[in-house]
Amino acid sequence: MNEFKIISENLRYMREQRGYTQERLAELVGLSASHISKVESGQRRVGMKTYLHILQALDAEPEEYVICALGERNKSGVQRLKTLLEDCTENEIEFLLANLAAIKENMRKFSLS
Repeated sequence: MNEFKIISENLRYMREQRGYTQERLAELVGLSASHISKVESGQRRVGMKTYLHILQALDAEPEEYVICALGERNKSGVQRLKTLLEDCTENEIEFLLANLAAIKENMRKFSLS
């Protein structure tokens, strides 16, 4: 499943969980209901600015931003990462994330994933 499909399905899920219609969400975001429908069905992609505006309109929590982008299958990993980083300083977080990115790149380079 591609990232855009994951994002569109998660946006629809969050909208429905909050009891919003497509029309209500469209009104909050300043888009047409047709546009929201096409985004949710994967027929239309949204830019980062619109994506963040939709998440804000849905009162999404910061971790939902990440979960929405990664998909439900990674929810436990995101929660574990959040727990790990909770008491870190900004410098520690930057160090850990840089190392995590390097490890990921090397895993893919050497097909270890």
